[in-house]
Amino acid sequence: MKKTVVGLGEILWDIFPDYRRPGGAPANVTYHASVLGNNGKIVSRVGDDDKGEALRQFLIGKDLDVKYLQKDTGHDTGTVKVVFDGDEANYTILEEVAWDYIEYTDALKSLAASTDAVCFGTLAQRSEVSRKTIRTFLEQTSENCLKILDVNLRAPYYNEEILYQSIEAADVVKLNEKEFELLQDMLAGGKDLLEYLINKNDVRVVCLTKGANGSELISKDSRFIEPRHEIDTSGGDSVGVGDAFTAALTHHMLHGSDLDQTLALANRYAAHIAAQKGGMPEVPQVVKESVC
Repeated sequence: MKKTVVGLGEILWDIFPDYRRPGGAPANVTYHASVLGNNGKIVSRVGDDDKGEALRQFLIGKDLDVKYLQKDTGHDTGTVKVVFDGDEANYTILEEVAWDYIEYTDALKSLAASTDAVCFGTLAQRSEVSRKTIRTFLEQTSENCLKILDVNLRAPYYNEEILYQSIEAADVVKLNEKEFELLQDMLAGGKDLLEYLINKNDVRVVCLTKGANGSELISKDSRFIEPRHEIDTSGGDSVGVGDAFTAALTHHMLHGSDLDQTLALANRYAAHIAAQKGGMPEVPQVVKESVC
């Protein structure tokens, strides 16, 4: 049975030195959730400009629902300049763009009530308008909706208040090793961040991604460690790989997979996406079948 998975936040163009590709973590998650057989819904905002229309047509071409992709006549479509330092991507994010002004509407209220999972992050909460929309949407979801926070810190677009409130709303928190250390200092006073998240904030599952060292899933009663899935990634890049992981994680949690299997399959899927370029690449059928 297909599940409704919402990606709530930024959508934009990733501008590389020689080309551009659609991106934005929530949009990437929604794309991959759809690839894995779910009903992906992107909730975001683009400008009334050529870049916005190109994003809309790209998504339509991928059979993605653009009903909740708002159009802004006063702000441009978002862009991010991407440059690589070795395998590591560095981002320059344009400010005061359309996805900073996502409006809460009656249509979003209805969507929230019927959503099975919603993935959100901290970046789109840098503006008051979108932050309020994101928080209202989360409040309007059902008790059974799975709420996944992909911490995805992009300095200087976060603060303690955003992090506190986001964690409080989340069932699942996904973060990398650098973000783990930062949150441990900022929120847990240098003490045990897992204790803070799981026991003090009732987070059901913490996902820690460790790059070449694989990843971990931690709950109150269990901890699973999965090594990196070995695959040739020399022809790909790191853009959107974590979002692909989040989508596969969400897919298997929604469909009741055991956490150890969920982790292994999310690792496998992310590795295949790392072998390609951009956050929303074409995914071969054999890859889909190997992780579903």
